[in-house]
Amino acid sequence: MKFAVVDLETTGGKPADGRITEIGVALMDDASVVKTFQALVDPGMPIQPFVQRLTGITDEMVQGKPQFSSIAEDLLELLQGRIFVAHNVQFDSRFLMTEMKRCAIKYDPPRLCTVKLSRKFFPGLPSYSLHNLTQSLSLPDFSHHRALADAMAAAEILRLVYEKIGPEKLLKEVKNMPKR
Repeated sequence: MKFAVVDLETTGGKPADGRITEIGVALMDDASVVKTFQALVDPGMPIQPFVQRLTGITDEMVQGKPQFSSIAEDLLELLQGRIFVAHNVQFDSRFLMTEMKRCAIKYDPPRLCTVKLSRKFFPGLPSYSLHNLTQSLSLPDFSHHRALADAMAAAEILRLVYEKIGPEKLLKEVKNMPKR
């Protein structure tokens, strides 16, 4: 199975009003990370102060970085043919699909959510936030709210689920899988 574990940092919470400021991707073949990608992105708009405090990404850090439209094709090539995985997949996939649509690119991948997987296959934990989940599962600590670090943490969770249930059961959890 081929996965693209993605995390996005954004200017705010709504895809229609916001833009991506950072992208982190961990490409996985089965349970192994085979490649990573990280990029800061100039959103072309101010980052909300709350988001700057949360992520540490400032307007100055993204100034002069490529805008999403200039990396969209390369990113699509990286993600193509892989199951899109994220911790709260709705947020990340909607944001990315909205940005792709702005570039006239149709992107609607099969998806897996590490929050839902964790609730189902590691029931009874006190919290399923990415940070608390990694602690509960005794995974390494990471730099929270930075795209590649969050993507790598979600990839570790996916690896644990993959090893626990196997590829056949995991495939049944994928949403939006094309019919063959």
